[in-house]
Amino acid sequence: MKHMLICCGAGVATSTVALKKIEAFLDSSGLKDRVRISQGTVAEAKTRDDVDFIVSTSPVAVSVPVVNAVPLLTGIGADNVFASIKALINEN
Repeated sequence: MKHMLICCGAGVATSTVALKKIEAFLDSSGLKDRVRISQGTVAEAKTRDDVDFIVSTSPVAVSVPVVNAVPLLTGIGADNVFASIKALINEN
């Protein structure tokens, strides 16, 4: 099972919007049981060593893959975000 961290600057507002959209995508794609989701701040993301990838609405530089979640807020390019998340979940 993969571990995904969804984060934003404060760990509350925009990450929650992204989380709800990602959960709906995972449900409709049959992927929800293949990933564990945590939510937090960008500062926290830099200290975590237990996540496989990060989905963030704010810039974050870490050693694991990071998916830019801003398209989930704007609606433009959201399909690319979902495709990236699906690929990371399915990656061995």
